[in-house]
This record gives sequence, C-alpha cells and structure tokens, in this order.
Amino acid sequence: MKASMNFMDFVATIEAGATPSIAAFVDALGADIPALTQLVDTPQDPGWHAEGDVFIHTGMVLDELYELLASRAAHIQGDRRTALILGAALHDIAKPATTREMEIQGVSRIAAPRHELQGRSYLVPRLMESVSQGLSYSIVESVLDLVGYHVTPKFLVVKGRDRGPYLRLAHSADPELLYWLELADMLGRRCVDQAQQVEHIEMFGLFAQEHGAWRRFGEDSPSWRGRFCEQLQAFSPATRDISYGQFLEDLCAGQITHIEEGLARSYRFREPFPELVLTVGPSGSGKSSWIERHLGDHTLISLDEIRAELGSRADQSQNGRVRQLANERLRVALRAKSKLVWDATNLRRDFRDAVTQLARNYGALVTIVSFPRSEREYASRNRDRAHPVPPAVLARQLDTMQWPETSEAHRWLVIGAQDEVLAYYGGLDRALPYGLRATPQTLREDSWS
Repeated sequence: MKASMNFMDFVATIEAGATPSIAAFVDALGADIPALTQLVDTPQDPGWHAEGDVFIHTGMVLDELYELLASRAAHIQGDRRTALILGAALHDIAKPATTREMEIQGVSRIAAPRHELQGRSYLVPRLMESVSQGLSYSIVESVLDLVGYHVTPKFLVVKGRDRGPYLRLAHSADPELLYWLELADMLGRRCVDQAQQVEHIEMFGLFAQEHGAWRRFGEDSPSWRGRFCEQLQAFSPATRDISYGQFLEDLCAGQITHIEEGLARSYRFREPFPELVLTVGPSGSGKSSWIERHLGDHTLISLDEIRAELGSRADQSQNGRVRQLANERLRVALRAKSKLVWDATNLRRDFRDAVTQLARNYGALVTIVSFPRSEREYASRNRDRAHPVPPAVLARQLDTMQWPETSEAHRWLVIGAQDEVLAYYGGLDRALPYGLRATPQTLREDSWS
C-alpha cells in the first residue's frame, strides 16, 4: 500500500478483497485520522494486554478477523465486510486520548475509560470527509456504531442482562458484526483469562439470537412496526411514532414484555401532546438555517438569541442565566402542548438529557436532528456565518462532542451537507416529517433487513 493512497482508494482495495495490516491503515489513513499514528505510543495494561501497545493489539485483531472472514464469517460480504474491517482497525481509536493509570479494585491498572463512545464521536468529522468523496454513509454509520458499542457484548454477558438490553443494543448497532469484531478482539490479545473472554463473546452470540436481537433493530422489528401502523392507522403520524417509540423504550427497560402491552399503553397519547425537536451539531453545521426552512411552525428556543437579548450572542459569561430562561420557556411551551425546537449545539449528552427528559416528563414526542460534517465543512460553514466562533472554539467543540445515540429520542434524523436526509429512525410512516424527502440512500429501519 502506498502512503499517498487516499481514503477512497484505500477503501476500494478492501472492497476488492484486500486484507491490509494495521501499518497499512496508518500509512493510508493517518493524515485523515491522526489518532491512528498515536496507537504505537499508547500502552496497555500488561494483565489484560500482554501483547503490548494498542498498535500491536489492533494488528492482531485484524489478523484474527481476516481468519474469521475466510472461515466462519465468510458470509459477511459487501458493505458489511468493509465496515467490519474498518471497525476493527478503528475500534480503539480513542485509547490514545483516554488511556491513563487508575486504581481498579485496589490495584493500579492502565485503562482507557469510555474510549468506545469517545472514539465514535471522534470519528464523525473524520469519516464524513470520506462521504463527500463517495463513501456510503451506511458504511460510515456501521463503523461508528461498531466502535461505539464494541465493549457492550461482553458486559451484557458478564452482568447477566436479560432481553431488554440486547434489544437496545440491536437498535444501536449491528449485533452480528459486533459479535465478529469482539471475537477477533478477544482472540487478538494475550491475557491469562483469554479463554473465558472468548466464551463471553460466544455466549453473547447465543443470547442475542435467543432474544431475537441478532439483526439490526431486532428480528421482530418489521412485525412490530406493522402492528402499530395497522392498529393506530386512524391517528396522526406523530401519535403512531410516540406510541411506538415509548413501546420500545418500555420494552428495552424491561417494563413490558409483549407488543400488546405497548399497544394498550398507547392510549395515553390519544390526547394532544407537545413535540420537541432538539438539534445537535457544532457551530457552522447549518442547524439554524435548517430550522428556518423546515420548522417555521415550531416555537423557537435559541440559546444564542437569548444571549443576544441579554446583551451579546458572544457573551458566555451569563450561560447560567441563559439556560435558566431557556428552561422556563421550555416548560411554558411543554405545558401548552406546543411544537417547539431547542436550537443549540447540544454537543454534551448530559445537556441533551436534561432537555429531553423534561420533555418526556410532559409526554412529548422527542426528535433529535443531527448534522454530521467533515472538519473542513464545519470550518468553512463557520467562516461564512454572520456570527462565526473563533477556530479554537470550534476545535474544542469537535474535541468534546458526544455524538447522539438512538436511545436518546423517539425519532432521529441525520442531515447531510447537501441538506439530504442521510438517515431517519423511529418514524413509522414512509413519508418523512417536516416536509422532508427521502432519497434512495436514506437509511431507515428496513434498510438493514
């Protein structure tokens, strides 16, 4: 592999059947994904990873995965194979940023807490550059989710979780691809309990199939969606969507076990209820202009506009007061059962949860609209704004961004750089909300069948 090979050329070799080493990944993609070049300098705990640093471990994982793809996993082909290989190469991409010494059960260990979800967020602007070059967004999304949830299979088994968490995972990532990735992950290391770790992953595969959670969104997702559409056809799309979304939330939380219970509980949404849209994206991602085009009938709660009311959009010194006023307006709109949109960067999960949980307490339909872009696109759009933020602020936003998860809302829209709908999850109707139009490439639940 030549170091000058660009991202798409490199991916094309994988699509053609290549099995590149981790060194080849670093040579080809290190400029696009700088953390790849830092794997070799990132240590691992010798008790868990006696093989050495993250670079060595990732190379061993790739080798094990290629052996699986040539044997037991030979049926994984096309985009799923490409995503699985990319996911294996990038699964520990955030370890350079998160690795530190910490005390665990009274013992000093080298660990990388929450590296999986941080890696998922880190990769969003790096992989979106390849989308502008022609890479399928479905591959990018699969890679993000493999990276973000690759530690979950083991812990579902270790903690003895029941059906609900397996279904929740199936709504977050492709469980079968996670199984193959984690099997390679456990085989591609040296530790005294390797056999037990491998057994955990094998048990995950068995339990996922037993719980109907072996495919993305779960085996029963098509029939469940069909039942809700059929039983609630006399009601509005919003009523169907919140009823189905709440059914999934209750099912995954273990509060109900059968679809009939979810249908029965849908009666609470016969009366009018509020609808909240929450945007997610760094400065310059196009959130406010998108809101102007598509949500003109929604009450707007904009943190920037509240700052302007208090004196200056650029003044961050009154953020506490800004949020207090925004929350007061949010409560008023929720009590009035309004349609409203919360316009802010919303990059932190805890900030989003504070807003969405309050909305759920008022029985609102919650929709997240996210705006993934490449670093270059974010910077360009920010420069063209009437009120751009300093480049250092934008860089800090990207470094601290926590990309949304499907479980955060009843519905999730992903809007591309050309205003196209890259993905829409949670909605039952074929027609999209807010006057949006799907393309043949728009990902929906049934895209993963």
